[in-house]
Formats: sequence, C-alpha cells, structure tokens
Amino acid sequence: MKSYLFPVTFFFFVCAAHISFAQHANSTSNLPFNPGSLVNPFLGSEEGNVVPGACVPFGMVKLSPDTRRPQANNGYSATRPIIGFSHTHTSGTGGGARYGNILVIPSIGEINKPGIFSSVRSDESAKPGYYQLTQQYASGTIKVKLTASKKVGFHQYQFFDSLERNSFKANILMDVSHSLNRSVKNDIKLANSTSKCVGAMAQIEGNDAFSGKASFKGGWGAEAPYIIYFYGVFDHSFEKSGTWGSDSLMRNGAKINGDSIGLYASFNLLNGDKIKLKLAISYISIDKAKQNLIEIPGWDFEAAQIAAFTEWNNYLKVIEVKGGTPAQQKIFYSCLRNTLLMPTDITGENPGWSSGKPNYWDHYCIWDVFRSVMPLFTLFYPKKQVDILVSLLDTYEHLGWLPDGWVAGHYAKQQGGTNADVVFADAFAKGLKGFNKKKAFAAILKNATVESDDPAMKGRYLTDYLRYGYNITRENIKGASSRTMEYCYNDYCIAQVAKQMGEMEIHNKLIKRASNVFTLFNDSIGYFWAKDSTGRWQPDFTLNGTKGVAIWNDPYFYEGGSEMYSYYVPHDMQGLISRHGGAQKFRERLDEFFDQKRFHLSNEPLFLVPYSYNYAGMQNKTALRVRTILEKSYNSFNNGLPGQDDSGALSSWFVFSAMGIFPVAGQDIYLIGSPVFNETIFNLPNGKKFKIIANNASGVNIYIQSAKLNGKYFDRSWIKHQEIINGGVIEFDMGNMPANWGNSQLPL
Repeated sequence: MKSYLFPVTFFFFVCAAHISFAQHANSTSNLPFNPGSLVNPFLGSEEGNVVPGACVPFGMVKLSPDTRRPQANNGYSATRPIIGFSHTHTSGTGGGARYGNILVIPSIGEINKPGIFSSVRSDESAKPGYYQLTQQYASGTIKVKLTASKKVGFHQYQFFDSLERNSFKANILMDVSHSLNRSVKNDIKLANSTSKCVGAMAQIEGNDAFSGKASFKGGWGAEAPYIIYFYGVFDHSFEKSGTWGSDSLMRNGAKINGDSIGLYASFNLLNGDKIKLKLAISYISIDKAKQNLIEIPGWDFEAAQIAAFTEWNNYLKVIEVKGGTPAQQKIFYSCLRNTLLMPTDITGENPGWSSGKPNYWDHYCIWDVFRSVMPLFTLFYPKKQVDILVSLLDTYEHLGWLPDGWVAGHYAKQQGGTNADVVFADAFAKGLKGFNKKKAFAAILKNATVESDDPAMKGRYLTDYLRYGYNITRENIKGASSRTMEYCYNDYCIAQVAKQMGEMEIHNKLIKRASNVFTLFNDSIGYFWAKDSTGRWQPDFTLNGTKGVAIWNDPYFYEGGSEMYSYYVPHDMQGLISRHGGAQKFRERLDEFFDQKRFHLSNEPLFLVPYSYNYAGMQNKTALRVRTILEKSYNSFNNGLPGQDDSGALSSWFVFSAMGIFPVAGQDIYLIGSPVFNETIFNLPNGKKFKIIANNASGVNIYIQSAKLNGKYFDRSWIKHQEIINGGVIEFDMGNMPANWGNSQLPL
C-alpha cells in the first residue's frame, strides 16, 4: 500500500484533546506504569499483515484467527469469515503465505469436515498475549478466548446452544494439514508460491489427548520442507473422537496418515459449559511437544493470560512516554509490540543441529529489519540482540554462510546485499558483548571475498562486482544497481569491523571498494542508474522502476526505482550531496521528491530519506517531513501502517521517529528529528535512564529551537549511542517556526 504525503501545514494535536489527555494523565499518575493496556494488537492487521492473535514476544506459538481464503500472510481479515485458530504465523510479511499450522475449529451439533462452517463474529478484541471473540452460528454461540506461552497455545471455548437444551453436542476439530493460502481457485501463480501440506500423521491418545506431525513446503523464500509436531490435551474427557481424510467426510478411528487429514473430539455439554485445550508444538518430536506443555501447568486460563500479559509489559516498559495524544501513545506501544513478534525464538527446538546455542527462525528477512528493528533491539534489548547474533553465527558455522532470509530452518531469498554485515558492524560500533567477534569478522569477510555457489540465497554475486565495480543485470541477477549500492555499504561496514580487529589492509581495501557506489551515479541526469559491461549507461532510464515489471523483479532497483535509491548512501552522504550539486540543490531535490507526492514510506530503503536534510544543513526540514509522515501514514486502527510491516520494520520507524531519533544502522549515531512526546524515558538494560524532554512539543510546535545535553549547550542534529547508554537528559525547546538549530556540526 502506498501512502502519499502532502507537504502541508498540519495540526497534529487539537487543544481540547490535549487538555483532556493531560487531565486524564494527572488523574492516573499514581497508577502503576502499564503500557500493555495501550496496545492495539489489530493495528496493522489489514494490509500491514500484522498478526493480531495471542503470543508472547518472539514466541513459537502465535495463536491467531484464520479467515476464509484467499488469506493474507497473517491469516487475518476483519471482514472475511473466521474458519478457525491456528498456532503458527509470521507478522508483516509478503510473498507466498506460510504457516497457519494446526487449525482448531470449535462447532456445535453434528460433526462436519472443516470449511463449511459459517458464523457471524462479534465482541472481537485483543490485548498483548490474549485474543477473544464471539462466534454466532445457527446452532448456537461460541465464546472464544485464546492465550499462549512460548510453545503452547491455550484455548477456552464456551458453548451456548441456540435451542437452550439441557444437554447438547459440542465439537473441537483439528485440521492437521492446514496452511495459509493466498490463492483462489485457478490462480496458478499464487498457488505455486504458497505453502501446502505434503504429508501428515495424527492420532487420538486416550480419551482426552491427541498428537501428530505434519510436513509443509512452499511459500515465500524456499521450497524446502519443515515438520511441525504437536501434542494437545483437553480439560474434559471427550465422549467421542475420530479422524477424517481427503477421501471421506469422516472416519472413526484413532490414527490417520495423508496430506489432507484431521481429528475431532465431541463433548456432551450443558448450556454455558467451557472446554479448555492446551496444544504444544515442537520442531523436534511429538515427545518434545508433550514436554513443552509444562510451560502452562494446570488449567487456570486467567493465570496463563496474566503471565503472557506480564511478559509483554516487561518488554514494553523499557520505554515510557508522557504527553502526546492518547492515539499517539496507543500507536507507539502497538508499534513497539509489533517489533517484538519476529524473529521466532526456537532455542532448544532446532531440527537441523544441536549446538546448545540460541536459535532463531523466520528472518523475513534481514534486508527488512537491519535498518531499524535490530538497532531497536541493540538499544533496548541487547541480550536478545546478542542471542540473535549468536544464532546467525551458529548458522554460519554449520552451513557456511550468514543468512539474509532464513525461514523454517532454510536459506531463503537474498533480497539485496549481505546485510548481516551491517547487523554485525552495528554490534561492533555500539560495543555489544557476548558473541564471538573473531568468528563474526570471518563470516562477514567471507561475504565480501568468496563467490557463493548460490548467491540468490546466500552470499553475493561477486564476479561482475569485482570486475567492473558494479553489478550488471543478467538473466539470474535482478536489481543490479541497488544490489551494487548495498554491496558497497556492506563493504564499508566490514571495513569498520576490520579496523576494530586491527586488519588495516583489509579495511583500506574495502573502504576503496565502498566508494564504487558512485560509479553508478549518472551526473547528466543526477540519479543513480545502471551500466552495461562496457561502462555505457543503460538507455531506458526511469525514475520509478521498469514499466510492466514487478518491483521485486526490476532489473535495476529492487522494490523501487532510481529516485528512491538516489538519496541513500549512508557511508558517504556528503559525497552524495556533492554529486547532487551541493547542499542547496540536494535540499531542493528532496523537496521536489516530497512535494510532488512521490515519496511513500512503504519500503525500507526510504527509511533514512526524511532524515537526509540533517546531512544538508536543514534539520528543520527533517522535522517537518518526519512529523508529516507520522501524522499522515499511521493511525491506531487495523489499517494503521503505510504498508506491509515486514517483521516490524514500519512499526520500528514509528517508534524511533516518535521518540525523536533514528538510527543509522552499522554506525554509532542516531539522527534527530522531532520528538512527539513531551518526555520519553529509556529504562536502559544497564540500569541507567536516558530522558528525551521536548518542552512545548505539540502538533504545531514541531521545530527544535534549542537543545541541551546533560545541561550543556547542544547543537548537533545527531547523537552517539554511547551518549545515550551512559544515561542522562537531552532537552529540546520546541516551537512552531523553523529554526536554524542543529546545523553547525553536520553528520558525516
């Protein structure tokens, strides 16, 4: 989805709302800090593909409703009928759908195979770690409540018979072979890129439990299959149970195999009775799934729900915001929640190898998250980020390459450069400890020096890059120019690590290579473009991508066009500004980009563009552009994001920008924009606090007039990572007129 921005004067706050919220804040100031209460898990669930269901941060189980096909990648639609509740999902992703495994379907009356139930939903709501709704059928009403731990989905279904009989039949069906599917009938293109079951087994165990496994392949990234194991147990003994397969409506029996199978359990209930189900998953074995049930002992649903909510609150409490509007606070904490859904922590569940180290799946992919999601983890959750780094190195150690896309235990599509290089450079620059630095340096250096046997999935296309200094579009190489630009920044980042490791010869070599980025800047048109093997410019220049070609298959620029990439050279912004004709000309071109409504924050290479004015000596324009985006492109509802969230990427842009800073990934600085909140408190993991105070900040007062850092005059439009984690206070005086603040010492 594209959200076009209009350079108009706007009022982000209205006085009445501001006063009302201030009064409300005063009346509740003595209450415990409870950011989870401000989260709307549905924010971004439409088109942003955010998963709205019950889970804990980075959990394997994401227990969420799936609606009738065609399904979005999160399985959810606010308007399509809900078909059941499955245990595995991604959040914010695009491409062919994956997961949606082990679908649970409650029903009343006679048992039927899944897919024919039709219900009306009401009372749908969610909060962190919890989801509920009411489903109304002709045969009765079912009140659904879901919560989860890391590896266990906890279901509670309350049944009401429409005829109000003293006793009636209620059923729980498990569609073992279910997976999400974006395709509809006869849609061959999507059908070939979506997940499907290729074999499954399910069995009844006793009179209150069931187990099984299912193998799936397809969806975005790779065809390689994965196997999910499960074990479920009810709090009631069932009166009847059985299985079904693709060749018959229903089979009695205790075990079934196939690629379209399921189980059912039936109960005789009184009106208003509840059935509870705990279903654990594993990627190792059925026995391991059964062991994982220990995460939720007993049958106290409310206690499990509180535990999940508390876990979320502990993550969300690292940032405390004061001021702004209620909607802005709601968006802020909802977006922070969205950044903590992926990658998936499968530590102890890696089917590929056993190393005893942290392990994470579902990097969808590092290209999406290296710019702002992982810097968010580094600043606020450094232990989690170190675990992710260790996991990436564990993959390198066992399979030979750092991944960019890593889905269900397999390499997936390499969208551009080898951007794990940037992730590790970011960790080096910010002083993270707890990972093997020597091994990390070897891993990223391999990306820069060794030709991969499969660069579409891992490593780089190095032959042309090393021969010409840039990539050439070939049949199997798309996005050649943007790939070159990313390789150059990757090389710059590796060079910085080499410097820290004392490898100055490597540093100097890679710094020189990084400057090759400008071999593709066409001075005659003033934009980056593409060359052939003779050094001639390709003749078919266009600003916005090749006409008639999908953005992910563009021969020159991945998921964008020349203009989108022409303001993004983070390792030499002054060199870029010079090639645009100097600071004034650069600012004018940026103004045209925004004012002609060509900018849209729907893709990650644009994340730094609104902040590029800082490099050109006009921080107040950064403030204007950032605050316009925050107002125009985000809201607190289901459609609250300007595009697919991409594993929390768009959400992380809001989180950083609303606080008033934005990271330059791979470097130790944050660019300063325009704080939304009057006060933002970082409760840092090292026990220190850092405060961002924005006096008089409002929807009108968006411009920084002056600033102090720890009580001393401060006139930089950027701040160092160390200055933040040392603790302290940065204080801004805000006003409604552009000022000349922040332009005396430009970021390099």
